[in-house]
Amino acid sequence: MVDVRAKGAKAESDIKVMLRKHTGLGWERTPGSGALDPKHMLKGDLYIPNKDNIYCVECKHYESDHFTSQVLTGKNPQLIDWWRQAVRQGLQVGRKPLLIFKHNRSKMFVAYEDMPSTNYRSVLIMVDDYEFYISVLEDWLIYEQPKFIK
Repeated sequence: MVDVRAKGAKAESDIKVMLRKHTGLGWERTPGSGALDPKHMLKGDLYIPNKDNIYCVECKHYESDHFTSQVLTGKNPQLIDWWRQAVRQGLQVGRKPLLIFKHNRSKMFVAYEDMPSTNYRSVLIMVDDYEFYISVLEDWLIYEQPKFIK
């Protein structure tokens, strides 16, 4: 039986390594996996200590792909619930939501609010009051070269 907490922790660590590689910044896992009170300004799963972070980074790793037609037809699509969580936590600490997710043996994907600035693969999702894009994380990091700290 798979320990989902261990799986989530490993995904956070893997994403942390990728973000460090592409940004050169000292990414760390958020203590308590972001469960601290918002007054501590530590929500989400990853952050850059002692810096003014731009994003609230939420990480997810599940067995199956939740980026499916269920986004349009499901009553409570998992991907939309993840995005809601990222938005909610971002609002709590005054940061932009960023959702990084994967499923077993897949690449990492990223969900974000800003329209892509160059031509690479992305998908626009518009569900309920939410509008966000999804790309392969590595493509987004390479083509957008996003700033993560102010």
